[in-house]
Amino acid sequence: MTATAPWQTSPGVVEVRIEDATDVDKALDEAVAAVLDSAIRHHTGILVTKTGPGRYTVRAHPAVPFGLTRQQYK
Repeated sequence: MTATAPWQTSPGVVEVRIEDATDVDKALDEAVAAVLDSAIRHHTGILVTKTGPGRYTVRAHPAVPFGLTRQQYK
């Protein structure tokens, strides 16, 4: 896999950089799994934000209802 991520930047936040589009699903699944404990602990959902080509931020976010994962594009 050519993804250089996910890596945890702070509790409940993971930055993902992907070089090969075939790795997107696996890398984002890993990032969501990495922030899941934080989302459960804080009773929030998870927000996946595409911040650029091959770049994503995955975070436990209070604006997302508990138990949901939402996507947004910047």
